[in-house]
Amino acid sequence: MAMIIHVMNASSRTDTGITEELSRTLEPLRFPGGPEISCVTLEDGPNGITTSRDSDLAAVAVARFIDERHELPETGAFVVACFSDPGIAAAREFSRRPVLGIGEAGVMTALAFGGQIGLISVSAGSEAKNRRALRTLGVEARLAGAAALGLDYGDLRRPERVLGRLIEVGTSLKELGAGSLLFAGAGMGRYCTQLEQAVGLPVVDPTLAAVGLAVSRVQLAAAGAGAE
Repeated sequence: MAMIIHVMNASSRTDTGITEELSRTLEPLRFPGGPEISCVTLEDGPNGITTSRDSDLAAVAVARFIDERHELPETGAFVVACFSDPGIAAAREFSRRPVLGIGEAGVMTALAFGGQIGLISVSAGSEAKNRRALRTLGVEARLAGAAALGLDYGDLRRPERVLGRLIEVGTSLKELGAGSLLFAGAGMGRYCTQLEQAVGLPVVDPTLAAVGLAVSRVQLAAAGAGAE
């Protein structure tokens, strides 16, 4: 029986195509014999997550989703695809399965490149929330700067609108001393390679970072069970 990694888009908004984009981006992590990666939109989540209030509302939906599935034998892990990691602290209190947030996983991956982090979000208004997330992790001092693209999440499927703005913002963060760039949100994985080539810095997609960690944990748990 293949174990399932549940990847949650914690926003109920469906017109952006984010859930489908997540699934496409995660395709390299699907392989024969590996865990199933299931991407889902939480229908009871808020209609978009920009502010701290949105994140708090999403936490309720995330915890409910995990509570309904964490004891199922086919469940391998959960990944919350929202940079503010809503609900992961609550879920970790009751779930025996790994619960990973893309914010935490993305930040730790970016830090592994050394130096300071340049944080790139999609919509304006989320900078305070994102800075608070780094402060909670105790790494705000490693932040070179944060910038927003000033776009809507629905724009992410339109490279002609996104890529030029990404390069502009990434270049400005490099000038501020960033040694790596981190997307502060889900759904931007398709732009990693092009942005790396244009700016000359490592670019971290936090969803790939979190799901990659989840796959490793599920595979190691399966190997350990098979060795008993």
